[in-house]
Amino acid sequence: MPLKPSSGPRTAEESATAELRDAIVRGDLPPGAAIRQDATARELGVSVIPVREALKTLASEGLIVYRPQRGYTVAELDPTSLEGIFRVRELLEGEAERVAVRRATARTLAVMRTALHEQTQAVRAGDAVEVIAANREFHFALFDLCDNRLLQRYVRQTWDALEPHRAIAYRRALAAGETRRSERALADHQGIVDALAAQEPDKAVQLLGEHRCAGHAAFVRRLGITLETGPAVEAERRPTR
Repeated sequence: MPLKPSSGPRTAEESATAELRDAIVRGDLPPGAAIRQDATARELGVSVIPVREALKTLASEGLIVYRPQRGYTVAELDPTSLEGIFRVRELLEGEAERVAVRRATARTLAVMRTALHEQTQAVRAGDAVEVIAANREFHFALFDLCDNRLLQRYVRQTWDALEPHRAIAYRRALAAGETRRSERALADHQGIVDALAAQEPDKAVQLLGEHRCAGHAAFVRRLGITLETGPAVEAERRPTR
């Protein structure tokens, strides 16, 4: 497990939490992988206590699960839980975006444009990890404008719960030479930036909702998960613009 001690000014627990979360998001710890407390503590150069607390934190976020006799493992997705996460994201993100789009500034747009440029470069380079990081930076430039800290926290948790699976989905798409969704996502992001720059918040909210549904549809298709109903299913059935 490629973990490393952090040199930042964080507590041992915070460092362990951050390093484990990053390893999961990168896909170094794939869904279903076991996390051994003793081994993790040795790799991070800390005692077992901060690792134990870090695991409890990540379990509360839904990134890992604890089962008796088995211990901690990276969370796996099933269709039922996936539909639940998508529905929660639709509600939470829609609310955050309705507030955020009216607070976007020139600095916000600059951050989003930089993230879009980085995402474009990562797509062309076939770098799944950088695509995911840039995509997250793009969207959280808006989410962070929402003044409801509890709402921000829950939005972040739903993203964290999906990130390791998103990494797998991107890698599968890249391995299969699939670029259509990636190109559409870039076009969607450009349209969102353009709407914000033109001071059309309602249009930006609409585009963000459509983008989210299309992303969900591509996500479940890449992972080979079958959903019976929901926005992702309807998005998949709509023709590509």
